[in-house]
Amino acid sequence: MIAAVPARDREGTATMELLDTTLREGEQSYGVFFTIETKVRLARLIDAMGVDFLEVGHPSAAPSIRQAAAEIARLDLRAKRIGHARLEPWEIRAVRELGIPWVGLFSGINALCLKRYGLSRSDAFARIARAVIYAKDLGLSVRFTCEDASRTDSGDLAELYGRLREKGVDRLSYADTVGIDTPGRLTALHRRIGSSIPFDRLHFHFHNDRGMALANAVKAEELGARCIDASLLGLGERMGLVRLEDLLCRRAEGCGGKDRRNRALSEAIELVASSIDLRRFLQRRFAHKSGIHIHGVLDAPRLYEHADPAQVGGRRLIVLSKLIGRSGLRLLLSQYGFRTNEAGLARLLERIKGEDRLELAEPREIIRYFEGCSECLRHDAPAVRVGGSCLPEIAVPV
Repeated sequence: MIAAVPARDREGTATMELLDTTLREGEQSYGVFFTIETKVRLARLIDAMGVDFLEVGHPSAAPSIRQAAAEIARLDLRAKRIGHARLEPWEIRAVRELGIPWVGLFSGINALCLKRYGLSRSDAFARIARAVIYAKDLGLSVRFTCEDASRTDSGDLAELYGRLREKGVDRLSYADTVGIDTPGRLTALHRRIGSSIPFDRLHFHFHNDRGMALANAVKAEELGARCIDASLLGLGERMGLVRLEDLLCRRAEGCGGKDRRNRALSEAIELVASSIDLRRFLQRRFAHKSGIHIHGVLDAPRLYEHADPAQVGGRRLIVLSKLIGRSGLRLLLSQYGFRTNEAGLARLLERIKGEDRLELAEPREIIRYFEGCSECLRHDAPAVRVGGSCLPEIAVPV
């Protein structure tokens, strides 16, 4: 069951914990790629900074992610290691098979999420419960994140968290998936659910789409938050998350006098910076790279965008990379006028997931790539000449 008392420092004062997600969500940032060797080095360095949790990735997302997670699982680290998984038994089992002691499960329960999955509210709650029970039966510690919690009714949130506590979930997490929270909204949430679900039992995952991630983290800490998710340089989907370096500076020990931690932080930042393609990274504002995000945004943009990109001077980018999933790939193929059967889709997905450095977002680039996969695909869309290139006559995302 969830511990009622948060972690404490040497003087007995409650301290907010930190979860680093550089290795998972950080690689979902457009323009970022980590080799397996880089991930292992980063894991050691981040652990030396004193974080409490380390997300090692989503093992079922791609072979290289699974390999990196396996190597990190064997390291002698102080931080608790968490593997990400959808509510699918085979994904949960993959985390356990790697020897990772914690699994991070996630799902949304608001109207947008229920419509996406074609589930009723009661069906969604039952599906979540089955996954949690399965993970606990495997001997895993469970952190459950309510996706899009900031757009979920507070009463529904409290009910979900209450049910999960009864199922033995070890940590509960709240995700501001599209970055719409503000300190005022968090204060209001605290008033509404704080008596039944105290903030000292919650993790918080703040996205930075509106530039409020750090302010929200500070307010959550003031309200007693148990743990905040962060990443080096704030890397993550779209505009990313809270910067780990900012939160380290807010810890009770302060920024000075911690030579080992500071050396590790400097080396890790340099290593991360060397893994960024700046040209692409600067276009990340509405770039969607995770397969789960791609499937969602192609089906209903509001799921993963706080605003219409065109109305705020942005441009939506759908990124073809090893992180894409079957559903997202099927939608992307259809959008560009390509057709295949299930066997062809499986072969194409296997090929994509094996290309570690594949990262295409411009329509012309994606179409050329698909055209090179003729063994799996056929191209049915009528083509028009655009800027000297042959493009299908379809609506391209703004």
